[in-house]
Amino acid sequence: MDQVTSFDWARIFVGEQPLFFLAELFLRVVVIYIMALLLLRLAGKRSRQQLTTLELLLVIALGSAVGDVMFYPSVAILYTIIVMLTILILQLLIEKLKTRFPRFDKFVDSKPTLIIKDGQFIEESLKSENLTKAEIYSSLRLEGIRNMGEVEYAYLEIPGQISVFKFEKGQERNGYVLVPYQEE
Repeated sequence: MDQVTSFDWARIFVGEQPLFFLAELFLRVVVIYIMALLLLRLAGKRSRQQLTTLELLLVIALGSAVGDVMFYPSVAILYTIIVMLTILILQLLIEKLKTRFPRFDKFVDSKPTLIIKDGQFIEESLKSENLTKAEIYSSLRLEGIRNMGEVEYAYLEIPGQISVFKFEKGQERNGYVLVPYQEE
């Protein structure tokens, strides 16, 4: 391991790399950020419950950038500042693109997926979202649903939760009982 001189202000703030390395650093952040966005998008909605894709990506990217500078003396503060600013610029740019181009918004965050209609699962949706019926049963029970016949529509939302629309009173259908066991 190299000898580190304590409080070497040039090393701490600027680093030991040539100045052109800062442009490379910017490019590295852009490439990794886009790759992470694609991977999170491919991982699906359930993998990022409660957060949008961009929010989760922001947490991961900033956490990684901030962590390195705290532990490694070879990582200059300037590098971290450039990484953080680049991430912020990318975040703002993507948000602008999402508001301007609906197709891009659908690509980044996707859209809600209909998973139940008239008390019946939509099998294609379950497969495309990598959902099991057991996961959905659990979510429905948390919504107070006792029987699949009560559910008119259910959607897997962008942040990973399931929203449920019940039939009107008296319109329910017969369906699979969701209560795992009942007291006698």
